[in-house]
Amino acid sequence: MDIIVDSKGFACPMPVIKLKKALTQYPDKSCVFLLALTDTGGMKDVPAFCRQQALEWALQQEKPFIEFKVWRKSDVFLCEGGG
Repeated sequence: MDIIVDSKGFACPMPVIKLKKALTQYPDKSCVFLLALTDTGGMKDVPAFCRQQALEWALQQEKPFIEFKVWRKSDVFLCEGGG
C-alpha cells in the first residue's frame, strides 16, 4: 500500500517536514510515499532532501499539483502492515 502525504496548500519546507514525519511513522523499507504539493519550491527541495537522506524519488506529475513518488532503496513497492 502506498502512503499518501498530502501537503497541498503548504509552503516549503512543510512538504519536506511532512514527508520526513511519514518516513519516521512508516519505517518499513517496502513503503512507497506519494507526496502531493502545490508549492513549486518543492521541485528543488524534495529531490535535495531525498539525495540527503539516500532516498529514491520520481516526479509523477506537475499538474494539477506536483506529486513525487519517494521510496527507500528497495526492490519492493508495497507497504506491509502500514496504511
